[in-house]
Amino acid sequence: MRKKKVTMLDIATAVGVSQPTVSIILNGSDSVKISQETRDKVINKAKELGYKMRAHIYHAQSHRRIALLVNSMNMHDPFINALSAAKVRAWELDAILTVFDYEDNEELKTCMLETILNGNFDGLIYALNTPTEIDDALPTSLPVLMLNCTHTAKTSTIPSVVTSDFLGGYHAAQHLIDSGYQRIAMITGESWADSSVQRLRGFRQAMTNADLPVNEAWIKPGNWSVKQSYLETQALLNDSVRPDAIFCASDLMALGAYQAITHANLTIPEDIAVIGYDNQLLASQLTPSLSSVDLPYDEMGRVAVETLLSPTSPELLLMKIEGELVCREST
Repeated sequence: MRKKKVTMLDIATAVGVSQPTVSIILNGSDSVKISQETRDKVINKAKELGYKMRAHIYHAQSHRRIALLVNSMNMHDPFINALSAAKVRAWELDAILTVFDYEDNEELKTCMLETILNGNFDGLIYALNTPTEIDDALPTSLPVLMLNCTHTAKTSTIPSVVTSDFLGGYHAAQHLIDSGYQRIAMITGESWADSSVQRLRGFRQAMTNADLPVNEAWIKPGNWSVKQSYLETQALLNDSVRPDAIFCASDLMALGAYQAITHANLTIPEDIAVIGYDNQLLASQLTPSLSSVDLPYDEMGRVAVETLLSPTSPELLLMKIEGELVCREST
């Protein structure tokens, strides 16, 4: 007689749990919190009954587990690249990374942190989608690393991985200078944003090093807005002596500059050059294609995982990752 095939329902009945619970465990998922004791019972019963499991299940307990807690995330935010790269790098290092998105809800964040602390994780990556200094009290019972943020406490020993916006702003301005432009304006992000402040600092440094004057009237607040950038570019173009290049602190603001320049019947880069920041997908799809500084989120995600899983402490507590300058038709 042909032997009856063992099913997940058979295992669930024998252990006294639901079939979905068995499915989650035997498929190696960490999407639901299940005690290690229950996982062990299910796996052992599956072996005992002769259930044919995927090879990785036998070794599931050997994988290190990382929690990544992030304030908010959506598919259109370029910071999602950091999370994707972190997941991939963790798996390459024989670890599983689970993302907890608390959607800017402080109560939910507290609950998620409690879940992480009680969930047999080997480390925590605390991430923010916008570069920010925070004063949160982070758990000390786990190795912790901060991604895209830093701690305000000067005595903090928590390592951080951030982007080097100062160098990015410097290289953007230096590229325009090297391309022969001298009357350079800048459209900044919101004044409170550290990324905007650092990109402006880099811009000023490049202009100073090249012995070129910074026209303070040409430093315009675009506030990360396409419309505001459009209006500020219009003001620049109406000046009695207009700039010959504009550095926009984001690609979206560069789109606003493009619109204003087109409506003024001017051409890019013949009449005025434009460079952006972020190197989003739209940068390569604009006409003309937009030069931009890449946000190194992929590299930041990889470095965060490697640092957290390393058996040795990092040489630097603050690790700044530099983005690549991508030159295209707009300059």
